[in-house]
Amino acid sequence: MVPLYPLVGAVFSLLWSPGLIARTGPRPSGYVNLLMVTIAFSHSLLALIGLHGNSAAGQAAIYAPPSFQWTWLDTAGLRIGFDGLVTEPALIAMTVITGLHVLVQIYAIGYLEMDWGWPRFFGSLSFFEAGLCGLVLTDSVFFSYVLLELLTVGTYVIVGTWFNQPLVVKGARDAFLTKRIGDLVLLAGVIALLPVTGTWNFHGLQAWAADLTNNGQPLPAGFQLILLALIAGPMGKCAQIPLHLWLDEAMESPLPSTVLRNSVVVIGGAWVLLRLEPLLELSPLVQGVLVVVGGTTALVAGLIALGQIDVKRAMSFLVSSWLGLLFVAVGLGGIAQADHLLLVYPLPMALMLMAVGTIVISNVTQDLTQLGGLWSRRPLMGLAFLVGASALVALPPFGGFAALRELLELTAASGRPWLLGGLVLLTNALISAGLMRVFGLIWGGRPTPFTVRSAEVLWLMVLPTLVLMGLVLHLPQLLVQVGVVPLNPLPGWGPMAWPLLGSTVVGAGISAFFYLRPHPLAQLPAFLGGIQAWLAEDMRTERFYHRTVVALVLALARLSAWSDSRLVDGFSTSAGGAALLGARRLSFTTSGRSQAYALSLVLGVLLMAGWLLLR
Repeated sequence: MVPLYPLVGAVFSLLWSPGLIARTGPRPSGYVNLLMVTIAFSHSLLALIGLHGNSAAGQAAIYAPPSFQWTWLDTAGLRIGFDGLVTEPALIAMTVITGLHVLVQIYAIGYLEMDWGWPRFFGSLSFFEAGLCGLVLTDSVFFSYVLLELLTVGTYVIVGTWFNQPLVVKGARDAFLTKRIGDLVLLAGVIALLPVTGTWNFHGLQAWAADLTNNGQPLPAGFQLILLALIAGPMGKCAQIPLHLWLDEAMESPLPSTVLRNSVVVIGGAWVLLRLEPLLELSPLVQGVLVVVGGTTALVAGLIALGQIDVKRAMSFLVSSWLGLLFVAVGLGGIAQADHLLLVYPLPMALMLMAVGTIVISNVTQDLTQLGGLWSRRPLMGLAFLVGASALVALPPFGGFAALRELLELTAASGRPWLLGGLVLLTNALISAGLMRVFGLIWGGRPTPFTVRSAEVLWLMVLPTLVLMGLVLHLPQLLVQVGVVPLNPLPGWGPMAWPLLGSTVVGAGISAFFYLRPHPLAQLPAFLGGIQAWLAEDMRTERFYHRTVVALVLALARLSAWSDSRLVDGFSTSAGGAALLGARRLSFTTSGRSQAYALSLVLGVLLMAGWLLLR
């Protein structure tokens, strides 16, 4: 039932579209969606408490979780249905999704107070929530693909909320097309998977992989290509290289949707990737690809974030960098470590973006170079940002520390401990530096003309931000309660704690030295300025794509147009012309004389007789 509540709210938003309900104004649509999202959160929370609190039901759910199914298509021996499983991880994920949506929709009421696009915006948020809740419940890889496609459509609609701006139109189009590339490759893998495994259910795929391993059978021919296709969708959804540019383009949407996209929507792809882990373990090649893609994205995106001027784009590249570490964990076979990373990520990222949103809306700019000196004026939001940043990097006793320590231990047990361990430490230092840079440029330094008279925002934005800050502060205790980490005064402390803590202190300390009190070296000297511009332009990745992929597509399109006009049209035109010319010349033989016709008939009969005799 939970995915249906926000879906009902999204449908009711259509009543406030132009021409249906106009006299009340657009605001009731937001309140209806907030009501339905609150019901969804309450249902998710009660279900989680009921499953977790009843030990008998909890034990039964581990081995035989409650299931449900809905048949969509059953013909010619092919059955496609929405098979769902009610597991504790699914209920935890659904509670986080619906809870964040409640806070963000309250936040959006204050952020978009004077906006007239409420029905479209709030309906799109609820549509997002319905798709995400369905994604965590489904046990079918086919319907996972369908729901990921719906999220892609939702991204296009919600990024294009302010569609009268050219940059918004470009951002919505680029986000949609970039994600479509990964989705199309994923579709090819999903279709090819069924004839090989005989099932689309995740638990059925897990049993198939276990049977293949236990019997020592080799992988079917071409199965590694299927696995590579299956990871393409999560790569696009999680903004991993080379499908990473859509996330910063999507920052043109209103900031409340950015909070949800960067915290819970992007991890929809990671959720599917984790469900496919039993299959991925069959192929060391695919696991290696995941490690390479995740490690490259973690480093490159962390560096690019240091050169961004737009605060939302800087945060979006830090999202890609963090999710790159999750891909590394999956590639190394660390399903427990990846689950832990997935749990500690959404709340801190949402908290930081909500704190940033209160600054953007009241100072009418999201340019980091035009902000500064807000600690004396907006200390609560600065404190909220610091809490979120501390919970995302390796800083005890916050939630991210234990997860990153487990990942570092996983890399230490891998085949290349120094390389992968150094990757984790360097990425953590870059993320710490990037977050401290954002904090220093907004809350450090001296006030600018944009911030000298920074006004307070509505309580509708402050209240959910502070509630979320309390949840982030208590996240380690919540993880202890659900059994993710053991009961410990400092959850996650271990032999790998000191290097991680050192990387956090070094990264954040260097960044604080340059940006808390603006240092001349924060802007590189003229002869090194090209590096800063290179990072600010995303390492000119878009230009590289235009010169390679786009140029190749255009060349193929021109070749296709030439062959169509010269070869296809030329052949048909020439054949038609020859037929017309032959018909015209044959028409000259029509003289009207019966002797000529008789002679033609006689010659024809003689030729046919000669042909028959020869046969």
